[in-house]
Amino acid sequence: MSLAPHARRLGLGLVLAGLVSLSVFTPAFAQDTASSSEAPAVVEVAAVDPAAAERGFKVWRGSDCAGCHGWSGNGEKIGENPKGPNLRVLEYDADILKEIIMCGRPSTFMAFHDERAYVDDRCYGMVFADLGNTAPPKGKPMTDSQADDIVAFIIQDLYGKPERPSLEECQRYYGKKPVCNMYAE
Repeated sequence: MSLAPHARRLGLGLVLAGLVSLSVFTPAFAQDTASSSEAPAVVEVAAVDPAAAERGFKVWRGSDCAGCHGWSGNGEKIGENPKGPNLRVLEYDADILKEIIMCGRPSTFMAFHDERAYVDDRCYGMVFADLGNTAPPKGKPMTDSQADDIVAFIIQDLYGKPERPSLEECQRYYGKKPVCNMYAE
């Protein structure tokens, strides 16, 4: 017996909503609370195009990713923003990263950046009506190529890096401002 398309979508949506709810309590989605003295596990990732990673760095800066994930991606929030996960220790592949960037994460503060997210069912097979008050916030709009670039930046420049950023990383983000002196060794 075959279910009608709307019933299949509703069933898939309910399954995904349940998984998203459960994911809040799993290590993969847990907020990083490790002390800065603990080194992250080494993450093996595919090589990325350095030019794409550089474009992704610019998108990172322009999309307020640092507000929750910290300027260095280590989860040190800026201001009153919610704390995002430490991207230096995550092990998501490029496709999952892009999906999270474009679709956000329901039941969290991870914003979605696809202008059509939840208008149709491109994100987790769900629409706004399926999400109710668990819908993620809307972030700055991003194209597919911008999302690919930011994924390249995360994989090349954040994955597997020590939680404490280097002086070079700070100066790349802030220039030669005094705020970076604390990272001089």
